[in-house]
Order: sequence, then structure tokens, then C-alpha cells
Amino acid sequence: MRTIHEHSAGVIPFRRPEGSALFPLYLVIHSATVRNPRARWEFPKGGIEPGESARQAAAREFVEETGIRSWAFREGSERTVTYSYIRLGRRRNKTVTYFLAEVFDGSDLKCSREHMEDPLGHWSHWGSFEQIGTMLCHPKNPTSSRRGRGVASWSRYGSSRIASSSPEGCK
Repeated sequence: MRTIHEHSAGVIPFRRPEGSALFPLYLVIHSATVRNPRARWEFPKGGIEPGESARQAAAREFVEETGIRSWAFREGSERTVTYSYIRLGRRRNKTVTYFLAEVFDGSDLKCSREHMEDPLGHWSHWGSFEQIGTMLCHPKNPTSSRRGRGVASWSRYGSSRIASSSPEGCK
């Protein structure tokens, strides 16, 4: 079986609710392209285009998929996860680099053509770490609470030190 290598980059967006510096809310979006209906909630991510760095791709994908313009990466927040799956009879090794990013103003959040409403009419959700952990349920999703040691455990750890980190800025 031929193996295909895929590289993607994404953002784990968070915002601080009014009056709560210690308990951020994280954004997940409902994908229209994922076939498994239980696996459709995800962090914004997408392929890295030729000539792009993972950071540039993550920034581009985040803005394309959410429309949010007022945000910043967090220094030292890059984490890479790798997993395998089979699609159309071909094994795929996927590497995804995630970056933690603080959203300062999410009022321009808009649904892209890559996303759709779930059966309850929601295409996006801001939630606590525990809430989004239950939504990221695909067993191959490296951010899933089932995988425990993936990006989700890092972002939870990182959320306790978010208040002391400084933004680089959105490019």
C-alpha cells in the first residue's frame, strides 16, 4: 500500500471572557468536509501551500475559516502531532502543527464554505476546555480528549500560563 504524507497547520483559538483571566474559552468549528458525523467538530486547520511556513498556513487558514481578524499567536505555543489513517485504500501519514492564539475580538466570526451547521443549528462553539474536549471525539483527532497526550493536554496546560505570555501579532 502506497503511503501519502500530508502536512497541515492549525490554530487553537481562545478568548478570555469578561472578568476571567484564568479560564479561557476555546473555539471549535463544525466541518462540512469530514465524512464521519461524530468527528466534525475541530480546530481551524488546513493544508500548507508551497512556499508557506506552518505558521503562515495556520494564520491563513484561521482567517479564511473564521473571518476573525483581531488575534495573535502565543510565543512558544507550537506543537506538532502525527497520526495515520486510510482513505480511498491509501495509507496517509498526517502531520499537523498547531499554534495557540488569543482572540481579542470575535465579533467578525463568520461561517466559511468549509463549515456547516450541526443538527442543532450551530456551526461554531466557544467553550471551556472540558466542553470542547467532549466535542472533539474522533479517535484519530490528535486534539481529542481520548488521546489525552495530544494538543488538547498541551493547550490546557498552556491556558494556565496564557496571562503571562505576550502576543507576537497576526500577520
